[in-house]
Amino acid sequence: MNEPYKNHHYLPVFYLSQWAGTDGKVVRYYRPHREVVASRITPKRTGYEPGLYGLDGYAPSLNNVIEKEFMALVVDDPAAHALRVLIERDQSKLTPELREAWTRFVMSLHVRTPAKVEYITQQAAQNLRRSLLSNPEEYDAIRTATDPPTLLEWVEQNAPAILPNFGKQMLPSIITHQETGDAIIRMRWWTVEITQEFPDLLTCDHPVFISHGIPDDKCLIAVPLSPRFIFFATRNPATLDRVMARGIVEVTKLLNESIVNQAQKFVYGATDRHLGFVENRLVGSES
Repeated sequence: MNEPYKNHHYLPVFYLSQWAGTDGKVVRYYRPHREVVASRITPKRTGYEPGLYGLDGYAPSLNNVIEKEFMALVVDDPAAHALRVLIERDQSKLTPELREAWTRFVMSLHVRTPAKVEYITQQAAQNLRRSLLSNPEEYDAIRTATDPPTLLEWVEQNAPAILPNFGKQMLPSIITHQETGDAIIRMRWWTVEITQEFPDLLTCDHPVFISHGIPDDKCLIAVPLSPRFIFFATRNPATLDRVMARGIVEVTKLLNESIVNQAQKFVYGATDRHLGFVENRLVGSES
C-alpha cells in the first residue's frame, strides 16, 4: 500500500510566514467565483497541494521523496536561513553557501507551482515518448518474438510508472541547473526596505518577477521577502538604479501589480487593505 501523500507546499511556510500577523495568519486573496475574497489563514493551510510532487507506481517509500528529501531538506531548509540574513541586510553574513541556497530557492519558486509542475510533467512525458520511438532499429535488434513492436509499448507494459513520473523526477535537476544558478549567483544582490507604512508588499503563489531573460544584461529579478523588504538581483547595477529612481512608493506599487498579475490562484498580504487593488487585477480562480 502506498504511503499517503503529504501536503506538498509550493509556497513554503517559512516564506509565507513573513506576512503573518500576531495571530499567526496571513490574508489570502483569491477569486472563488466573481469577486475576490480576503480571508485570514495560517501559512501551513495554504500554498500546497497533496502529492504535488508525488511519485505513483513505485515503492511506497518513494511517494513523497521529492518533497521530503529534496524540496524540504535541500531547497527550503537552507533558504530559510538565507532569508533571515537577507532581511538583516548584513552582507558579511551572506556566505557563498547561503547565496547558493537562496539562488536554488528562487529557481524552485519559478517551477514548483501546480501549473508549472503539470506543464513539465506533460512535456516530459511527450518528449520521452518521442525519444522511445526514435531509432527503432536499435530496439528491433534486441527485440524477441514475444516483445511488443516498439520500445514505447514495451515501457508502457513493463515499466508504466516511468512516463507519468518522468517530469517530476526532473524537477531537482531543473531547480539545480548549474548554468542558470551560476548566472544568478554572479549577479549583484540587494535587499531594499520599504520605509513608508503604505503601500506594503504583497506576495503570491508565483512570487518571482523576472524582466528580460537571465542572460540579458538588463535582467532584473525581484522577490518580495516580507511586507517591508524586496530582494533584487541584476547583472548590471545601473538597472536597479533606473528602477529605484522612480521612488520607493512607486517601486512598491509596480512590484505589487506584477505580483498580482502573475498570480495563478492566490495573492497574500499582511492585511486586507489591498482588496480593491487585487480585485482589479487578479485573474486566477479557485476552480
